[in-house]
Parts: sequence; C-alpha cells; structure tokens
Amino acid sequence: MSEIPPEVLKSLQEKKVLEEHRISQQGLGRPIISTEFQGRRFLAIGREIFDSGECKTFHDVLPVYLRALLGEEWIEKELSKESRHPILQWHHAMVSYLKENKQSPDEIQNVPTLGAISALLRLSYNLYLMADNSELQEKLIERLKNQNQFLGANYETQVAAFCILAGFEVVLENEDDLSSTHCEFTAKNIKSGRKFSVEAKARTHGKNSGAISSQLHLALKKSADYERIIFININTPEDITSLESTKWINEAVASIRGAEERLTIKGKDAPPAYVFLTNHQNTDNLSDIRFDMGAVAESFKISDFGTYSSYENLKVAVGSRDRHKEVLDIFEVIKTHHSIPSSF
Repeated sequence: MSEIPPEVLKSLQEKKVLEEHRISQQGLGRPIISTEFQGRRFLAIGREIFDSGECKTFHDVLPVYLRALLGEEWIEKELSKESRHPILQWHHAMVSYLKENKQSPDEIQNVPTLGAISALLRLSYNLYLMADNSELQEKLIERLKNQNQFLGANYETQVAAFCILAGFEVVLENEDDLSSTHCEFTAKNIKSGRKFSVEAKARTHGKNSGAISSQLHLALKKSADYERIIFININTPEDITSLESTKWINEAVASIRGAEERLTIKGKDAPPAYVFLTNHQNTDNLSDIRFDMGAVAESFKISDFGTYSSYENLKVAVGSRDRHKEVLDIFEVIKTHHSIPSSF
C-alpha cells in the first residue's frame, strides 16, 4: 500500500473532528441538513423540504416549524380563548422576553434561557427529531393540541427524542389498534439491533411526594413485545442543583423497591423493567431563568442496574455495564444533551 499523503490525512482528521463535534451537539440521530437560497432557509426533514423563511439560526427555525405542525387555524382558535393552551402561553412568554432583551436587528439574540423558551424549543426540537428520524403521527399532534392529553403527549416526545439522540430507531405503536394495550413505541438500537418497549408517564406538577407506585403499575400493565424501559417524570417542585440524591429520588426509589416485593399484574409477578426517573420542570417554571432538570437511572427487578447497585469486583461491574450498554447510552444523553443546537 502506498503512503498516504499528509494532506489527505489532515483532511480526514478535520472531518473526523467535525463529526465528533456534530455528535456532541446533535447526538446520534441524522445530522441537520439545510441550505440557504435567495435569503430563505430550507431544511430537509425526513422526506419533506421545509421552508422556514428568513430564519438565521436553528433556534429561529424551531418555533416556525412547530407553528406549521399545529396549523394557523388551530392557533387562531386558541388565541381567542380566555384560557390558552400551554404552547400559546410559552410562545407569548418567549416573545415578551425577547422584546425586553431586544438587540439590534442584524444581531443574533443571545439571552439567558427562560423556562418558557426552553419548553417551546424543546417540544419543537423533539418533533423535528421524530419527523426527521422516524415518524410523526398526526394523532400525536392532535394529542398535543388537546389540553387534557398535552402533559403526557409532550413528555412522550421528549422520551422519543432521548432515544433518537442515543442512536435508536423509534417506531410508534398503532394508536388505532384497540385489540390490546401497548407501550408508546419500540426503540431499536441501530448498532446492536437490541429492541425495547418504551413507556412514558408524566405526573401533574406540584406533588410534594416522589412516590411513583401508581405510575409504575400503570406502565407495567401495558403489553410489551421486548425488554421494557419506563420513563416517569416526577415533576415535583423541589429545587435540584445536581444529579445527586434528593428527597424526590429517595421517595421514588423507595416506591420501586416496595413495588418489587408486592406488585402483581393480573395475578402474576410484575415483569422487570429499566426505569428512568426525570424531574423536568421547564414546562412549569415559565418565568424562571434557572429551572431544574434532574434525572436518575433505576430499575424494577434488575438487580445490577440502578442508583444503589453494588458489585463484587471490577470484572462484575464491567460485565454489568456491557450488559446494559444501550440503556446506559440513553441515560448519558439525558445527562449531557441539555442544549439544543443553534447552528446548522
């Protein structure tokens, strides 16, 4: 084999560094593909080309994309109501905040993130990821529009986004199939092919206890074709400054341990499951610059996976890590991918 020219090696190394940087920002899903033509920004989203108008950044694109998904007719109808949908509340808070921090017209605004802005951009980004990497069912959009179903549907989009960013293919369940209960979606790891049945549960805001036995029971009742992963958003108002153990975590883990001993499904022992506990509060702390997004990885009846798991030696610990690699990859995304890419 002939010697590779230094210029080629340099070019390959530069491309490698760029790809590593992209993955650190955008995860393992498809890269953002866009182009500018005659002053307008176009994006490839799945099989569609989306015209975002004169947007300058990806953050500018996301609310425009969400607006297109929701439809102008629905938005106008909601604006006429006295009690507006949460999405409209977020948008109003974002517009007001950006006006207060207005810079010159040619400058890209760079201001501290408000809870409302984070919530709006996060939902928009989740839907973008689903449309670009798997599918975006119209029924999910309709559930988001329904205030009574919004809390659960919104969290479902976040869970799907976690999986996509961690390198999973997400296949939504058929909502029209009423022959049996089913989880939210199937997540297939693109590299290993390992499949999981994923369920998402979101509690209403303001509960002082971290007890989750009812959410765990409802999730485990669902039929599942593969290993289970259950996401539960605690949504408690307790302040969090890190991922370290806090009151809500202790109470939630205690709920899981108690359920392991007594929970049955249709008279049989409840099946094992990985359990991710999150405490994402940006959808409630709309006026705060600082808002909490805690998370912990736990399990139900999986003895070597969880916050308080211990191992006999290093070999056992490494074996456990390898056994749960795909699930740990999801938790790594939850811990690290807090920022939405702003550039294309």
